[in-house]
Amino acid sequence: MDGIMFRELLPPQPGDDRLTALCKVAMYTELVTATFIEGQDPFMPAGFNNMDTYDPVPTMDRVLSFIQACKEVYTSLDKDGPQRKLLDNMTLEKAYGKTTPNKPTTNAETIDWARKQRYVVAEQRPLHSEKWKEAKDIPDYGMMYMRSTIRPVKEEWIDASQISEAVKEGKVAVFDATKLLGKELFNLSMPDIARLHGESAKNIPMYRQKGPTGIARTGIDNLRDYAARTKAWKDRKQLRWPENKPFRAAGHWTADDIQEMATSKLHGSWWMSILYKLVNLFLQAFQIDLTMEDMQRTMRQHILQCAINTRRLPELPMPKLEDALGNPDWLERAWSMFWLGPVADCWHYDDPDNLLIGVYGDIWVSVFQLKDRELMRGGADRGCWNPMLEPMPKRIDTFWTQQADGWLEKFEFINLKLEPGMGIVVPSGAFHSLTMADGDRILLNCFMIPKYKGLWDVAASNYTFYNSKWQSEEYHALSQLKKSSIFRLWDTKKLGGFFEGTKLEML
Repeated sequence: MDGIMFRELLPPQPGDDRLTALCKVAMYTELVTATFIEGQDPFMPAGFNNMDTYDPVPTMDRVLSFIQACKEVYTSLDKDGPQRKLLDNMTLEKAYGKTTPNKPTTNAETIDWARKQRYVVAEQRPLHSEKWKEAKDIPDYGMMYMRSTIRPVKEEWIDASQISEAVKEGKVAVFDATKLLGKELFNLSMPDIARLHGESAKNIPMYRQKGPTGIARTGIDNLRDYAARTKAWKDRKQLRWPENKPFRAAGHWTADDIQEMATSKLHGSWWMSILYKLVNLFLQAFQIDLTMEDMQRTMRQHILQCAINTRRLPELPMPKLEDALGNPDWLERAWSMFWLGPVADCWHYDDPDNLLIGVYGDIWVSVFQLKDRELMRGGADRGCWNPMLEPMPKRIDTFWTQQADGWLEKFEFINLKLEPGMGIVVPSGAFHSLTMADGDRILLNCFMIPKYKGLWDVAASNYTFYNSKWQSEEYHALSQLKKSSIFRLWDTKKLGGFFEGTKLEML
């Protein structure tokens, strides 16, 4: 893993011509904001995000192909345009604010002050009870909200044709995704999608949490095997995680939930049952509070948590997303993925504007208002994956949230079950969370990557990633060159390998 994370595949060399050096610097430009603690190195490891896939070319051929794609993108830019001028005049070097976004720094004092500010602002705001969603409009668990003042508001619905305007306004809104993508896609399972791709399914990569950094390629699966595994577990009724449902952490369990939990811990043969009992006796003897059934279930969960860029699924029955969105003048690319597997709440925000669309299975979504992002971040990081700098309580659907984080009652959010065929617009920077009880659920997301300066002058830009607070002019020019080159690399040669984190492949 260290070898992948820290390798510098093609660093700039003294003899490089300027365009080659520019494209090498662009290749190592970071694309994601992240908070770092004062005194720490703000740069990611050199090899982070640039990793090998199933694509049938050697590593260096893939990287050289990126450089060529970058040169082609650069040549296509208007020579007198602002992006080209910035690229031509900048000093080519790795530098904070140039090859990184403007990452916020923090320390213990900053976090303490920022979290107190949440209460200061909450004291000044009225309780928005007139906007609350009625309990009867929240199936299954609506009555649980009656005991709290941390309650979701009524969501706004828009037509699919209004998505572009909602993005520019920074609006959280729900829409009918069948009007955007048609009806064929919805309620297809991963075994269905594997069948659509026939023999090619065995060569289509899917990335687990570790992605290409997993030891012995354990972070990479393929569509054929993933689908077969999912079907087998589904047939044995081992694909439910009822504890992820809303308010289950607060004790709101049904008889069906209890049965699903018990069934999900079963195994497939009598001899495994005997083996597990023997191992469990050993664990108990050493006072280890764990069972083989729990470990098996956790392993199954990790195996199921995959992502795949939909451009690797050419047989999907849906239109090209850019066309479906009406090709707005600010949009360069719709970076869409399937997110798979059971996941509990994880509060975070993303830099690009995003669409969340239910395709298959039980999915619940909560989204806060964009304007509250910095208050909700509380001086910490952008997501739950940083345990040292976690911005939000893990769950807000518990009774003790009212006591521990009472400030939340003054911050508007929506919460709903994302049925297949429903979608939500999530603005750049808006805190949101999803939770899933089905191990075979499918969420389609769509990160909307704008053109150079495409969203810098819209109403939402005061709060989003698209302003000078988060991006310097040089960084914006370089990062846009990198993204356009990644897109061209796929469009011309069907090569990938550039990731956000270790599992989200940009194509």
